[in-house]
Amino acid sequence: MLKILKLIGLGIVTLIVVFASILALNYFNNGLKSKSGSSDTLVNAEATISVLNWNIGYAGLGKESDFIMDGGVNLQPPSVEIVEKNLVGIQNILSKYKSDFHLIQEASEPDMLNRGVDVLGGVKETLSGYDWFFTYDFRSQFIPRSSSVKHGLVSLTRIKTDPVKLIRLPLEPTRLQGVIQRQYHIQAREFTDMNGNAWVVMNIHLSAFDEGGNIRVQQFEKLIEIAAEYYADGKHVVIGGDWNMQLTPTDFPNNTDMKQLFWLKTLPHAKLPADWQLVFDQNVATVRTNYQPYIKGENYTTVIDGYLVSPNVELVSVKGIDTGFEFTDHQPVLAEFTSRP
Repeated sequence: MLKILKLIGLGIVTLIVVFASILALNYFNNGLKSKSGSSDTLVNAEATISVLNWNIGYAGLGKESDFIMDGGVNLQPPSVEIVEKNLVGIQNILSKYKSDFHLIQEASEPDMLNRGVDVLGGVKETLSGYDWFFTYDFRSQFIPRSSSVKHGLVSLTRIKTDPVKLIRLPLEPTRLQGVIQRQYHIQAREFTDMNGNAWVVMNIHLSAFDEGGNIRVQQFEKLIEIAAEYYADGKHVVIGGDWNMQLTPTDFPNNTDMKQLFWLKTLPHAKLPADWQLVFDQNVATVRTNYQPYIKGENYTTVIDGYLVSPNVELVSVKGIDTGFEFTDHQPVLAEFTSRP
């Protein structure tokens, strides 16, 4: 009898521990948390600003990888060595195209998805003279690194700006594995250029796997509302990021089965305010399907990464950087903007 009571007691304790762990994970994996670092080498903005936008896929989605959420079979990249190779490639691109602003999505601290490689640290090391601001959209604590997820947005700049503002976007109605809720938001940096023009540069990453793309549209509508308020206040608005919606029709060669394009949604152009401009390079794809490792001419590719700018912003240049999807499943977009006369 005593043995049975001990077993019952052990079972009760186990249930309490499991329940407490679920509550702890639910609490600590939610909420908008950030960290930052400053530099004493920042400069004032010139009349023209350069911005590089890139979803780096936590250095785990290079050409060798597929991904289970995209119809593949794997959650993790093939090896630590491949993640390290990808990170070096990402660092080389960032070093080559040092811009006034780098808007990066899916940066990450050491976690399960990057097999323990410090991807965020590698980015900061490459852009060591930049002010940086990182916000978690996934954040787990008090669980081993091998099971944790710690990634989000990082904005880096060599320009003197006001402190970063974080603005919430609509969240998905369901939680990942019933516990983690991705924290969708905007990172907004305001500054004034040499001619006295007020600017705001925003970094965004919209939802990818919401049913029917409904949350994406809600996020887009909220983003437009916020951007319009900045514009009405006299700001020059530049929004860069991974829109997770097709910005323009494309026909890059591929033989992907249509069933693998379940995630694809067209950006609702009719909802754009008058005279606002989408900025992208139509000749260079920015994303590829992840149902299999990348094979040129097989994987579907299209354009979902780029910028939206207000009517008082003039595009100087835009260039998609073709990396052959070697290091991540997205390709960077480099642009220059100035104030419209």
